[in-house]
Amino acid sequence: MPLPDEAAPAPLYLELAPPPGGPTPVDHMFVFRDWGHLTGHGSGRFATDLFTLSFAFDPLRGKNALPRPTLTPPRPAFSPRIAPFRGVLAGLRLASAPERLPPEASLVELAGFLHEFTTGNEALVPLVAALDRLACELGFPAIGTAPTSARSERRSIRMATGMSRRRLAATRRFRHLLGGLANHAQPLGELALDTGYYDQSHMSAACRAFAGKPPGAIRLQAAAPSGGRFFQDNRLNSRLRLIIDR
Repeated sequence: MPLPDEAAPAPLYLELAPPPGGPTPVDHMFVFRDWGHLTGHGSGRFATDLFTLSFAFDPLRGKNALPRPTLTPPRPAFSPRIAPFRGVLAGLRLASAPERLPPEASLVELAGFLHEFTTGNEALVPLVAALDRLACELGFPAIGTAPTSARSERRSIRMATGMSRRRLAATRRFRHLLGGLANHAQPLGELALDTGYYDQSHMSAACRAFAGKPPGAIRLQAAAPSGGRFFQDNRLNSRLRLIIDR
């Protein structure tokens, strides 16, 4: 049975560094829980230069339903949500598409932790551990030879990511900016220069294009991981990159 909105736990979004010794293409892991609070009107999916391998738990399908792996390519722009999200989503963001997905046995384990996480934070540590194991089970294609010309490099980037080299660089710069916005102490004008923008206006335009909102609004949602201990295990605290809990 789905949880009524008033009984659901607080919305939460976490990004964590990959496990030590994990595959190089794994950039970070994420866990997301919401009942329409963070994903209401005007929200959407941020632009990213990374592939996203996600596993969703829908309370309507029941706790025994396996989370189906969904692999989505990089997004060159902000994409608004059609409807609010209700449930739990966890996954990995990757620099390249995997050629081997996790086995079904791993998805059975993951389904249980996703179900428990819908009712509180107690399952968060084992859920992260399950994602760590999934990351290490992924297979990636061997790295090919470097392109021999600028033209072949542009063609290779577009084939791999679906976007131009220039757009890819702009999206990577925006992703770098997101981490800086979690630092509430740094002035926005200074942050703009530190992350490669001409000025604050240039940075604001990028935020609206890639996130659908100005940098100040993103900063209000993001909490700096160093602001306090989130996990009891300090090893997980050291891996935290971004927290959004309101």
